[in-house]
Amino acid sequence: MKLPPKKIQKDLQEILATREYEIPYVKGLKGTGAPGLYLEHLLDLRTSNIDIPDAAGWELKYTSGNSLLTLFHKEPFPRGTTRYIVNKWGQIGRNGLQGFRHTICGKSDKFIVVDDANSIRVRHLDQDDLVPHWPHNQLIGAFARKLSNLILVRGSYQRKRRVVIYKSAEYFTNVQLTDLVEAIIKGTICIDFDAHIRENNAIRNHGTKFRIKVEDLRKIYVDYHRVTTQ
Repeated sequence: MKLPPKKIQKDLQEILATREYEIPYVKGLKGTGAPGLYLEHLLDLRTSNIDIPDAAGWELKYTSGNSLLTLFHKEPFPRGTTRYIVNKWGQIGRNGLQGFRHTICGKSDKFIVVDDANSIRVRHLDQDDLVPHWPHNQLIGAFARKLSNLILVRGSYQRKRRVVIYKSAEYFTNVQLTDLVEAIIKGTICIDFDAHIRENNAIRNHGTKFRIKVEDLRKIYVDYHRVTTQ
């Protein structure tokens, strides 16, 4: 199968062999995302939020195994849909602000994901309402650009001590793009909304995410390789 550049393979093997790292107190290395960001630093990657892979055609992801893995972000059509959903279906949080955080894996208690008119659509179960949607070609294009080849590193993070242990890594490649739509419909890949209205009435959108259980990655990738230390 296809493998990452030799330097990345070598550096990753050394990181796994070292295992334990103390994350320094520097700008940007805070919160739950610190282990992944520090891993990028250790691999000398210059990453960004743009829709391209992190390293020489390979996307790097870190997981502690405690939550769904975010594959990519993609806002729905029509424009303004997310704000409408927050206003219509959101709830008042402890901060007194209207918010909407909802994950749909094929179907939830409020919504169902359907394939209609060459688009993935999220319909309300009980009401004929505005329908967020994503054209097939845009979803497949977003996935192909960013996730054709994936490096997944598993680890654990002791947040109080700021110590991360990088335990194992896997390479995934040869993604089945033709099966992507079906994976979203069946709920193998979940759609996650996360937005709220600020005090100034502006919307704070954390991005609509397409997410997956780590153990389901092998359902959408043909080739898999587990990294071993030497």
